[in-house]
Amino acid sequence: MKKTISVLCYVTLIASVFVYGCKAKTIAAQPQQPKVITNSTTGTTNSTTVTTNSANTLVDIEGNTYKTIEIGGRVWMVENLRTTKYNDGTPIATNLDDKIWTSTTTGAYALYSNDATNNAAYGKLYNWYAVNTGKLAPKGWHIPTRGEWSALVESLGGSSIAGGKMKSTSSLWIAPNVGATNSSGFNGLPGGYRSPTGGFSTQGHTGFWWASSERNSTQGDYIKLTQNYDDSFANGATKQFGYSIRCVKD
Repeated sequence: MKKTISVLCYVTLIASVFVYGCKAKTIAAQPQQPKVITNSTTGTTNSTTVTTNSANTLVDIEGNTYKTIEIGGRVWMVENLRTTKYNDGTPIATNLDDKIWTSTTTGAYALYSNDATNNAAYGKLYNWYAVNTGKLAPKGWHIPTRGEWSALVESLGGSSIAGGKMKSTSSLWIAPNVGATNSSGFNGLPGGYRSPTGGFSTQGHTGFWWASSERNSTQGDYIKLTQNYDDSFANGATKQFGYSIRCVKD
């Protein structure tokens, strides 16, 4: 009797192992279901995909690192340019006094109020002649044309509302920072400008960025964001103005 029970237990054990093994094989053979990952830095704005990732960076000739973002199928810098050199290693003229800044027709840059502490947040202010060299942007990138700025604005719903989507919500903007959401991730900051006569103005109030396009013999194209409106504004300005620079990938 004991022998019969032992045999039955042994058979039962073998059967259990066999069934468990089959189940294990069946589970292992099931295909993995795709995972849906939600990223808080990815959104959709007016049918335009906006994607940013801290791993997406650009390094210029001096080793300055910039975060980048994809908006409407183009990759943009989300920080202002800080380089002191063209992409061939040539130094860009700087420390120009008001008289020389006014009269120069070659590339140059300035720091707002000649204060180095403005560099990290706002970058440098370059005249249009530096843009026109074709060597200001890191290799593989370029200064956007008027058409590329316009395409960016249109992808965000048009000039009447794009400004708010492009403006940072940072306290660097002086209140009221009307309509600012930065939903595009562009992170526009109010870097101000250096005027053709050498003075500095509007930091905290307005951000200006050059286009590579020439409006006429004395003016280059630019785009502007301001604290008082949620629109974006494009126009032409005297080439001696010092404005911020953003780059777009080739």
